[in-house]
Amino acid sequence: MKNDIEEVLFSEAEIKNRVSAIAQKLAVDYKHKDLTVIGVLNGSLVFLSDLIRQIPLPVKIETIKANTYSGTSTTAAAETEIIHNINANVKEEHVLIVDDILDTGKTLSEIIRMLTGYNPLSIKVCVLLNKRARREIEIEPDYCCFEIEDKFVVGYGLDFDNRYRNLPYVAVLRDSIMVTPKTL
Repeated sequence: MKNDIEEVLFSEAEIKNRVSAIAQKLAVDYKHKDLTVIGVLNGSLVFLSDLIRQIPLPVKIETIKANTYSGTSTTAAAETEIIHNINANVKEEHVLIVDDILDTGKTLSEIIRMLTGYNPLSIKVCVLLNKRARREIEIEPDYCCFEIEDKFVVGYGLDFDNRYRNLPYVAVLRDSIMVTPKTL
């Protein structure tokens, strides 16, 4: 896999430090509050796992699965489809949505819209990466580890064709890897 990488944007150590800093901030912001952390599958799994283990508070954990990207396409789909909804009751609780990347804003805005209907006390967003260059819907994360330029990235949960999620860092793939028979 290392031969497929053009450039490492954020090392394993840099990610660990930022996740720790965000967890400390969350511990302060949510002290004495009922918090439900909702991870957006599949991309947030690694980030979600590392983040919640560093939050020294009792938290509920849920997941939601939304489909915005199709196959190897780097273009967002016209609509966001919620494939798997949460099972928990979040009424009168604080909700923290955790996602790998805030890109166009379509996925997170749809998830926020849907969760608002459950009447939580608050909804905030925590992302590993914030990519403002592609934003179509105005939404900003409340917590963010890193800002990135308009590059297609993989690793630490982010994928290309459901691969590379297991890299311990965030990296840009070589262009030659992204040109496959599926994308031609």
